Amino acid sequence: MSKKNYLWVKDMDESQRVGLTKEGQHALGDVKFVDLPIVGKDIHKGDSTGSVEAQKAVVELQSPVSGKIVNVNDKLNDTPELLNGSEEEAWLFEVNN
Repeated sequence: MSKKNYLWVKDMDESQRVGLTKEGQHALGDVKFVDLPIVGKDIHKGDSTGSVEAQKAVVELQSPVSGKIVNVNDKLNDTPELLNGSEEEAWLFEVNN
């Protein structure tokens, strides 16, 4: 998974939401744990923003965008398997525009 970035980006009103694509979900298998970035942290495109531990691998997430982390999907702390669901649920964090 390190050769391809399996993250999608969706423009929101005042931010960009980043999540795991269906292709990434398939490549990883069942997600067991998610390490999310810290709200308020400045990131640049390509920076490490956390990791996903799954049935098939543990992968470091590399941000597809630059900005400040303004929100994370806290639901993933208790239910990381949401990353195996729909794109609506499979979001990781938001970055300001």
